[in-house]
Amino acid sequence: MKLKKATSYALHALMYMTRHLSQLPVNLEAISKAEGIPQSYLSRIFQKLIKAGIVELSKPKGKGYNFVNPPDQTNLLQLFDVMEGNALFKDCFMKHCQCGGTPENCYIYAAWHKSTKKMAALLTETSLVDAAWNHPEHRFNELPDG
Repeated sequence: MKLKKATSYALHALMYMTRHLSQLPVNLEAISKAEGIPQSYLSRIFQKLIKAGIVELSKPKGKGYNFVNPPDQTNLLQLFDVMEGNALFKDCFMKHCQCGGTPENCYIYAAWHKSTKKMAALLTETSLVDAAWNHPEHRFNELPDG
């Protein structure tokens, strides 16, 4: 299993916001420069995050972004569901084999189902605050645009 690049970018942008909570609202240019994420990519990501109710554009418009709820109330599974399309742990990872297997009749699917339930529980227990303060700060190697 591998997360989309957009999911990694979203997580890092939100961890940046969490670590700089007292300086919010923050604009995409600041996040882009700090994290090494192209600003145009962040713009598309933040539209998804707004629609999901994770962040909001501050008032007056154009000043930057704030969290809708405190970051300790948003967990990683919520974020991954938004960015990955809510199917991260729902299907068998061998969904392309068209075997029609279920966790009840396929040993491989049963093992996948059991392990992903544990992973989903761990991600549910892990808030943005937990992630931000227990993950090494680093930049992506992307050059910011704009």
